[in-house]
Amino acid sequence: MSEIRPTHRQIEAFRAVMVAASVTEAARMLSVSQPAVSKILGQLEAALGFALFERRQGGLKPTDAAFALYTEVERSYSGLERVARAALRIRNRSAGRLRIAALPTFSLAFLGRVVIRMRAEHADVQLSMQNYNSEEVVDFVAAGLCDLGFAMTPVDRTRVEVGALMSVPSFCILPPGHRLSAQPRVSVRDLEGEEFIATSEGTSSRLRTDALFDSMNVTRRINVDARWSATISELVESGLGMSIVDAFAAWQFARRGGTVRPLAENLDFTFVCVQPRQAGRSGLAQIFLDIFGEELAAFRQSCNDTASWHRD
Repeated sequence: MSEIRPTHRQIEAFRAVMVAASVTEAARMLSVSQPAVSKILGQLEAALGFALFERRQGGLKPTDAAFALYTEVERSYSGLERVARAALRIRNRSAGRLRIAALPTFSLAFLGRVVIRMRAEHADVQLSMQNYNSEEVVDFVAAGLCDLGFAMTPVDRTRVEVGALMSVPSFCILPPGHRLSAQPRVSVRDLEGEEFIATSEGTSSRLRTDALFDSMNVTRRINVDARWSATISELVESGLGMSIVDAFAAWQFARRGGTVRPLAENLDFTFVCVQPRQAGRSGLAQIFLDIFGEELAAFRQSCNDTASWHRD
């Protein structure tokens, strides 16, 4: 039995006639003449060895064989269309999977805003979110296990690509009914002798906070400390003391009804985005970072009106 090898042009002409139900319309779809379509169909039938159409006055009538072949052709075209759509998404940098590692303070609060927009604008994107401390974020990104990471400074620049320095202010969070709730803002000087929930010793946040208190010769009473700002917020909410946390954690605290006051002194929470050194920035990662930057700018603006956080 001889091998059948119809050309792409022949199949294209056949499909056009079946879809349009007219040689004239098929010719218009393919931007060729009507005689050209008829000639191509004749060549296809010769290659196949059976008739696809009954020639009648006024047009062509598909045979049963034509309908059977058309079913297979549509399956192929459906697959090609899926490939074309995938290629378009790739060209537009809107498909694939993005793996992100970040401190819990990002994932529990701010990153949700970015993810919502990312999913709304690029529904085909798959996002994987993992929580780690800063050292682990760098480890996972450096190993290529995550595409993006958000970590506190400083980070080891020899292992990962490090983006521009970013920051948000820090805020004072107060337990229910605390005496400082009546003040519009809180100074470190106001915290002399206060029960204070601190970040764990050795962390960047603890070192910076300790340095600020020492520079102002203010003594706190630290009887409880915790590694994560989410845990600190829970302890403050339970009445064990007050604390100073980054704006992301303070925003989440305010959304739960907690009392948040701006800190009079400058104590910025600084962080960077890190990416694997061995790979260039993917289009998908850049889209995420663009959205991240826009949301961060809006969030920083909201830090000037913490009352709005209760309305989020």
